[in-house]
Order: sequence, then structure tokens, then C-alpha cells
Amino acid sequence: MIGTITKAASVLRSSGGKLVVVHAQGAQHVLGQNQANPVMVSRGLPTAKEWSDMVAEHPEWGLTLEHEPADPRSDGDLKYGYLTVLSKI
Repeated sequence: MIGTITKAASVLRSSGGKLVVVHAQGAQHVLGQNQANPVMVSRGLPTAKEWSDMVAEHPEWGLTLEHEPADPRSDGDLKYGYLTVLSKI
């Protein structure tokens, strides 16, 4: 995943560019898929804390976490799905 984010961040050339990560069925759905078939779905979607940690650990990305995903099992995750927005600094 780190390699994919590094590549995506390098494509964002200008300040204010957005990297959007979305899953319409939400993080809880992905966790269920991971439990049902861990070979096919190797992990759940990153939590807000995982995103914050990754952004802090990789300043070379030049990204900031603009919109955090809702927690799995939360009303927001169930109602809106998974949404994370990272912005180029």
C-alpha cells in the first residue's frame, strides 16, 4: 500500500491536488470480506489513525489528511461508505 500511495502522491503536481480513496460499501464491509476470505482481501481499509501515522511517517509525499474515514461499524461508515481525502501541500 505504501508504494501505491507514494506513486499516487508523485502524480499530484500542484498544491491543493486531491487524492481520494473511496469504497461505497464501507470499511466494515471490507473487514467482513477479509474475515471471510483473507487470501483474496488481505486487510481492511486504513483507519483514520493509520492514515495520520502514514502521512506523518512519509513527509516526502507532501500530503495532509483533509478528510478522515469514519470508523468501521459507525453510523457514518454504514450510511456514507468509506471516504478519505488527502491533499497535496
